[in-house]
Amino acid sequence: MLNLVNLLEQINNMADLCNGLEPILRIVGIVRLGIMIVVPIILIFVGMLDFAKAVGEKDDNKIQEAQKKLVKRAIAAALVFFVTVIVSLIMNLIGNNSYKDCMPCINHPFNCSSNLDTFE
Repeated sequence: MLNLVNLLEQINNMADLCNGLEPILRIVGIVRLGIMIVVPIILIFVGMLDFAKAVGEKDDNKIQEAQKKLVKRAIAAALVFFVTVIVSLIMNLIGNNSYKDCMPCINHPFNCSSNLDTFE
């Protein structure tokens, strides 16, 4: 922990910080992208399977239950997809804007180096 504090004291500007944290920011960006894409697809797919199974059984009560589950999962998928937008909005409201210098690496993790070069 002390080494991190010493490292942060030695950094003169945000470009140095972003370049130093590039591997971590890239991993965060890849995980974020995976969560935004994979989780909603899985939630909707599982909901559709439950609904198809209930329709196959031809029981009205099971169809209604499956329909409610599908709607809940679709709402959860939308919330998971938009969680980054919500977090960015909250950061803009309560935080300062210095974190935005490292955001290109999180938003575009596969061409991270080219984005950080523009800060120098």
